[in-house]
Amino acid sequence: MTEAAKTEAPPKVSVIIPAYNMAAYISESVSSVLAQSFTDYEIIVVNDGSTDETERMLAPFMDRITYVRQQNRGLSGARNAGLRLANGEYVALLDADDIWLPGYLEKMVALLESEAAPDVVYPNAILFGLPRWDGKLFQDIYPSSTPVTLEKLLARECTVFVSVMCRRSLIVEVGLFDERIREGGEDFDLWLRMAQRGCRFAFTTEPLVKYRKRADSLSSSEERLARSTLYICEKFLAGEGHAPQAARLVEGLRAEAQARINRSIALQKITARDFDGASRHLSLANSYFRSFKLTLAGAALKIMPELLARMMERRQKLAGSGNGAAGADTAPGKNESQS
Repeated sequence: MTEAAKTEAPPKVSVIIPAYNMAAYISESVSSVLAQSFTDYEIIVVNDGSTDETERMLAPFMDRITYVRQQNRGLSGARNAGLRLANGEYVALLDADDIWLPGYLEKMVALLESEAAPDVVYPNAILFGLPRWDGKLFQDIYPSSTPVTLEKLLARECTVFVSVMCRRSLIVEVGLFDERIREGGEDFDLWLRMAQRGCRFAFTTEPLVKYRKRADSLSSSEERLARSTLYICEKFLAGEGHAPQAARLVEGLRAEAQARINRSIALQKITARDFDGASRHLSLANSYFRSFKLTLAGAALKIMPELLARMMERRQKLAGSGNGAAGADTAPGKNESQS
């Protein structure tokens, strides 16, 4: 066989890294892949229309990665672009501001190829980036238990960490990420579709990823995430063949998402000094939550609305600086802020 006729064997793993305005983090993320103990992989970085120095920061890695730049399509569109380029038997997802520990690939491949032969595997993670979260473990906050089932996902008794590894053919079979979801939760939607098809999930409690929390990430916006959840629930219920228990759980998620939207709108209206509108939305939210804090806020709206507005503004400034509560963080998925 001549040299021209030789072809390289495809990699075992395709690592997909979507990046939108990730100049501050992308070098560390790519370097964490290059430092892996398992080396049979390709790295695909999708620059999703960045307007910062992301491309310049990737320059030192260009001979080690497959790089594509596209107009902004959101996180789902960026991941899908990477998946369409992937050659590996397995795909591993890495957000551009997160960091793999050196054993991630080796241990995830071993778990996929274990006797149990699961379809999707995920690790635990160490949280960092904001004082509120530093040093905590993902699974201590968002638990998982075996077996991982559709009903457990819907009841939030199991939370799949986003840095998964799975068979590439499986993601293709279920239809890739839904590109209509641009505000977070696209990973949850994919796990639901996989679970509906009977895919088997497995996880390890060992932390293999450093998971960065940022005040400007999509998961810091309660309303955006709630609207995505509402869309996912509507899509699920529009399908066919749901078990009654699953349908009931989705109805519960839908009701909670609507309540979170009303709560978020109420807070916006407070700072906009639309106190009547705030009161209406707060009442709608509290008809679901039945929360003492919301009841107290409703009373404050009637007695001292201007003071409440100033308190809310102060809280938002603290959250934006990273010194206070970093947003609602109502869902575990943390994604790049994409336009």
